[in-house]
Amino acid sequence: MSSQTAAKAPPAGEADLVAEFRAYLAEISEGKLSEEGIDPAGHLFDFGYVDSLSAVMFTAHLEERYGVRIEEVDLLERFTSLEAVAAHVARSRG
Repeated sequence: MSSQTAAKAPPAGEADLVAEFRAYLAEISEGKLSEEGIDPAGHLFDFGYVDSLSAVMFTAHLEERYGVRIEEVDLLERFTSLEAVAAHVARSRG
């Protein structure tokens, strides 16, 4: 299997989703965040894991990769941590 194929396969469980989300946020932070430094239970905005631009990028990534649409405002009000986002994505994918 090519690495390109492996990269396109969505993670299976919530823990795998959280790990993938941490890696993605670290990647788009351009070195400002490390995967290990992102608390999966921490508030995405309050802990500085996302700002307005990265929130747009993250929600677009969720829709493109997992087919799950989350509005940016939901990252402030409903799905405020990576754990909450992962649980929602897992439920939505059924």
